[in-house]
Amino acid sequence: HRQLADFENHIDEFRAREAIVVAASVDPPAEAEKMRVDERLSFKVAHSLKLEDFAERYGAYFHAQRGFLHATGFVIESNGTVAHAVYATGSIGRLEPPATLRAIDYLISQLG
Repeated sequence: HRQLADFENHIDEFRAREAIVVAASVDPPAEAEKMRVDERLSFKVAHSLKLEDFAERYGAYFHAQRGFLHATGFVIESNGTVAHAVYATGSIGRLEPPATLRAIDYLISQLG
């Protein structure tokens, strides 16, 4: 959950850009809420994602036998378009706050 804590540590920078941070999970509601509370996250944690549906729709990797999605991060524009996506099957190469903020800054600069 280090990645979630990193996003929480940068939450003011996201808010300054009027960017909304949301985590997503295949966990049921109670487990997702427990994680949010345990990790002291101020942002929402979506829950109950259907593993195969999400993976197919967004091209995410998943481990079918163990029932989890590999780390997947998105920067989504206000119109719902995926502007930036990062997929990782391990602990290296995940979307991190500094890169996410740079992607958001780039998108803002393009609005002109």
